[in-house]
Amino acid sequence: MLPSVLIRSLTNALTALIALVCLSLLLLVTSSFLYTNQKPILASQEEGAGLPVMPGQAVKMTEQQVHGKQLFENNCAQCHAKTEEVIVGPGLQGVSSRVPNKAWLVTWIRNSQAVVSSGDAYGVALYNKFNKISMSSFPNFTEADISAILAYVDGGSTK
Repeated sequence: MLPSVLIRSLTNALTALIALVCLSLLLLVTSSFLYTNQKPILASQEEGAGLPVMPGQAVKMTEQQVHGKQLFENNCAQCHAKTEEVIVGPGLQGVSSRVPNKAWLVTWIRNSQAVVSSGDAYGVALYNKFNKISMSSFPNFTEADISAILAYVDGGSTK
């Protein structure tokens, strides 16, 4: 017969091993639920027209979107997020679908205060909603520059 001290040690070791196996199984099962609710995102038209892309998977950007990203990071990111998150100004995700039209958006980006001063109802409401903080003017942005920024933040959709 084995001494009681040895039996107690073996029992404790076996209990710890069983607990470790149970914990590992629990982690395996719960982590599988983290990835089952992700819905595929469709790649942009330029990238293969509607192929599913899982969140977190890189999608190659077009030249226009790369240019837009550079402009966004150098001029817009201080006050705006690419997502819906509000920083100083509104998040820019889906901005093209929220504004009256692309021509209005181009005018707003070039000189928002001129739009507000003109009495434009949408512009005045936007200005008031964000605590009457004036957006920087970008009069040197070409329409191509603005389209590139929109292609970057909206994933290619412009209105």
